[in-house]
Amino acid sequence: MKIINSTTRPINNVHYICMHIGGSPVTCYVINGRNGDLLIDTGFYFCCDRLRKWLGQFNIRHILLTHAHVDHDYNAAKLRKITGAQILLSENDVSLIGNYRSQPVKATMKKYRLRNIQQNVCGGMKLFSTRPYSPDIIIKNQDSGILRSLGYDADIIPLPGHTLGSLGVLADNVLYCGDAFTAIWGRPDITPHATSLKAMRRSLKRILKISPKWLATGHGLPVSMDKARPVIIKYLKERSRI
Repeated sequence: MKIINSTTRPINNVHYICMHIGGSPVTCYVINGRNGDLLIDTGFYFCCDRLRKWLGQFNIRHILLTHAHVDHDYNAAKLRKITGAQILLSENDVSLIGNYRSQPVKATMKKYRLRNIQQNVCGGMKLFSTRPYSPDIIIKNQDSGILRSLGYDADIIPLPGHTLGSLGVLADNVLYCGDAFTAIWGRPDITPHATSLKAMRRSLKRILKISPKWLATGHGLPVSMDKARPVIIKYLKERSRI
């Protein structure tokens, strides 16, 4: 497994670990708080040991899941047991836990149609399912300031589309956006799948409006907004013609 992290490749003071297997990177992040640290996403099953080792330098008190897909929440319950941290998840993704097919995805572009079929098929397999867990804190749509109440200088940004409950975290001009945007192929790109294409487009417009300096995506290394912006604008313009 190839590992890149914020020690081996610093990017704008963002704490991250990017774990590659089979050419598919999975990235997790940490935000420091006043009373401990916040882990954003927990990766797939093959990530756990490497992630635990990396997290040894932090005091994880909360685990925020950008959405309830297996490559983001698989290790959440295990890490909660190890660290005593509380899990945070959007109310709109609670029913998605271990139940991928409750929110079938659509291809965001024609080139992803075959991949999308594979995604929906694999999503129903046990190998690609998270064991059920219960979030400790359920984030409602109006709870944008909940992280501040927990000691983090950060805000919740709803980014539905990839899933109905997808959300991001805005801190220090970095938007930790989960799969609302991606860098899975080593470049800024539109995420291949979405439960709601219409909601995803609205979320991309929200990202443009916020205009953070960096996008910290769930797959791949953080990307600058200067590089992401033209990709988003092009996609939105093309979709407006359909």
